[in-house]
Amino acid sequence: MGEPKPKKTKREIWFKFGRFITGVTIACFFLPFFGVSCEGVDVITVSGADMVGGCKPGGLIAEADEQGKGGGMSGGGDMEMKIDNVKREPLAIAAFALALVAAGLAWVRSRKATLGALCVSIACVGALTGLYIKVGGDMKKAVDAELSKKNTGSQVMKDTKVDTGSRFGLWLVVLGLVGTGVLAARALKEEDGPGGFAPSTPPPPA
Repeated sequence: MGEPKPKKTKREIWFKFGRFITGVTIACFFLPFFGVSCEGVDVITVSGADMVGGCKPGGLIAEADEQGKGGGMSGGGDMEMKIDNVKREPLAIAAFALALVAAGLAWVRSRKATLGALCVSIACVGALTGLYIKVGGDMKKAVDAELSKKNTGSQVMKDTKVDTGSRFGLWLVVLGLVGTGVLAARALKEEDGPGGFAPSTPPPPA
């Protein structure tokens, strides 16, 4: 009978899956982070990448505006909105930059790099928390002001349910960062040994 395969250490799990998780986390920045929905249908969506690059949002209204058909919410055709490019958000830029740093550190087999990935992941979650509070609040105020200004006497719009809030892309990024932090923290708990972290300083000459 052959010898049983040695159990993978937490450090090896970090080296194997840390790169994958951080890569997927960066990809999730291109998914919707925030949105405006009308009767359960997203009419405007804003991704993390949109807030980093100042790009045009997605959603039904944005698509209609791009095709030259004008904007209109389902159930409220009297409401027209001009869709401008998304305002660049410093917190989104900071979060994206931190996620890139975490991804880069995941490729370095050293204790310092693993510790850096853990700290950067925590900082990125903090930046996204601030982004959630700021952008979510700003978006709600903007939609409420638009509805109040243009549809004060519209019974159709009064009966139409319009919601704003976060979307799945934001929470996938947070989940990826939490996973990165957990794997990195578990790897740091293990003692150095054969096949472990690369030494921070080169060995002395023989």
